[in-house]
Amino acid sequence: MKGFTPLFKKEIREQFKLYRLVIVLGVFLLFGLTSPLTLKYLPELLKLAGDQGMIIQLPTPTAAQSLASYAGDIGQIGALVAVLIAMGCIANELKSGTAIMTLSKPVSRSAFVSAKLLAVSLTFLVSMIVASLVCFGYTVWLIQGAAVLPFVGLNLLLALFLIFCLAVTVLFSSLYKSSLAAGGLALSVIVFQGILSAIPIVGKYMPGKLLDWGTNLLVGTGNQYWWALGITIVAIGLCVYFSQRFLKNRDL
Repeated sequence: MKGFTPLFKKEIREQFKLYRLVIVLGVFLLFGLTSPLTLKYLPELLKLAGDQGMIIQLPTPTAAQSLASYAGDIGQIGALVAVLIAMGCIANELKSGTAIMTLSKPVSRSAFVSAKLLAVSLTFLVSMIVASLVCFGYTVWLIQGAAVLPFVGLNLLLALFLIFCLAVTVLFSSLYKSSLAAGGLALSVIVFQGILSAIPIVGKYMPGKLLDWGTNLLVGTGNQYWWALGITIVAIGLCVYFSQRFLKNRDL
């Protein structure tokens, strides 16, 4: 991929310049903090909000509940954040004409697309690592101890799903000069695959099943979705391939 290194360095600078890292980290940290705190103090909050004579009994929270709640929030809201962050990464440059200036230099289309996807993926990975450590630490401190390896596996699967969401958004961003059109179509695809994930037989092949697999790792039971893992990896590669093909064939 000719010209990848300078393009990647430029995209990394963009993550800071456009406050993408700050935004994603802030959103992820919010859920990393609130998941264990909510489970721990929800009974007290309900008592304060209810009548004095009301007896509210809730099951004792577990570490698995806290970590699964965090993963569920990141999986849903994180997918939306991925679309919002990545929908203009190529579309805005196509609209403003900066893509023409960049691609007129000795750089390949594949390097152009890969640098953008890798940079924004690193933003999400760094944010996830920080938020996950915070969530795990607060869960152990406030609720109970938890196994490390299942939570690591959960985060790896969750990270792959979010990279899939980013790749889909980058694909549509290379198709349209309108970031809103790119974001809308990407979100539609992500939501549609989420609906398919709930359908028996077909669902086990969908990237959304990676979230269920991660939750199963926490509780120690349930199915493993290797087909979903493989298809997600292939889908990410196809998104990168077709993105650069679209850019190569279109009139910039």
